[in-house]
Amino acid sequence: MDINYLLMLQNFREATGGALDTIMEYITKLGETSTLLLILGLIYWAIDKKKGIYLMFTLFTNRIINGFVKITACVYRPWIRDARIEPVPAAMADATGYSFPSGHTTNAVSFWGGLAMNTDDGMKLPRFFQIILWVVVILIAFSRNYLGVHTPQDVIVALVIGAAVLFLIAKLLPVVEKNPKADIWVMLGGVALCALLIVYAALKSYPTDYAADGSVIVEGSKMAVDSYKNAGMGIGFFIGWFIERRFINFTTDTGILERFIRVFVCVFIFEMLNTAAGPAADMLKGVLGSGFSKALVQFVLILYFTAGAPAIAKLIAIPFKKLAK
Repeated sequence: MDINYLLMLQNFREATGGALDTIMEYITKLGETSTLLLILGLIYWAIDKKKGIYLMFTLFTNRIINGFVKITACVYRPWIRDARIEPVPAAMADATGYSFPSGHTTNAVSFWGGLAMNTDDGMKLPRFFQIILWVVVILIAFSRNYLGVHTPQDVIVALVIGAAVLFLIAKLLPVVEKNPKADIWVMLGGVALCALLIVYAALKSYPTDYAADGSVIVEGSKMAVDSYKNAGMGIGFFIGWFIERRFINFTTDTGILERFIRVFVCVFIFEMLNTAAGPAADMLKGVLGSGFSKALVQFVLILYFTAGAPAIAKLIAIPFKKLAK
């Protein structure tokens, strides 16, 4: 049934000459982690710190859960399951790891759905904009089917998991705010969960299927790389969040010029680190292995995102405070 649905969409693409392909490719990019981090940085560093923290909690928690589920279910991508499936080529570059559940969809729920949520964490949006944001979530989920890189169950389960995490985090953060010392337990619990994911990804066995010529169709160790990356991101987030909360404590309640400067500087450094991430992981690969090297690189990148950039923002604030006196 799921393959037939993808074939129906594929037939539609072919019948229309791929008229919607480019639009769907742009829509699906709205669910990519790299895209969301840039927008999230703008919110967290310069617009609304509390909302940024909520969105980071939902995004990275969903990434961790996604990592566990993917390497537990070990569901192959649609074109591996059925040779008739021919995904849009441009979409295959980011279709890494196992198929179930959809990482782009959990990202979409985490960020766009989280942005639509009116919680006690910060800025609130009118109902009209909330509806638009949830439509964006659905469109991103559908784009994964349209492009041929995920089945319907991949995106449906991702929607359910993502929504559950939204409500879970909305309940957790007010408890932490009322009990300030609880942050250390949240941090330690999060780091422990991420470490468990790394150990699980490294030690578990993966299914091995062979083609007619005897070659391995899918190497499980390569499919697990995304789980290492998710774990590295998670550790970077939880430690960075704790460091910022206890020792930096920056604010987004500043002037327009100061916000503009901090965004420019912080984004510039983040993009430099992001550009160096791939070569750094390749360089460390020979020593740590592919999975551990990617986890370490992502740890450093997200640690900067959550604690390094706020520290820079606080330094940028010093001359503005002196001018205000």
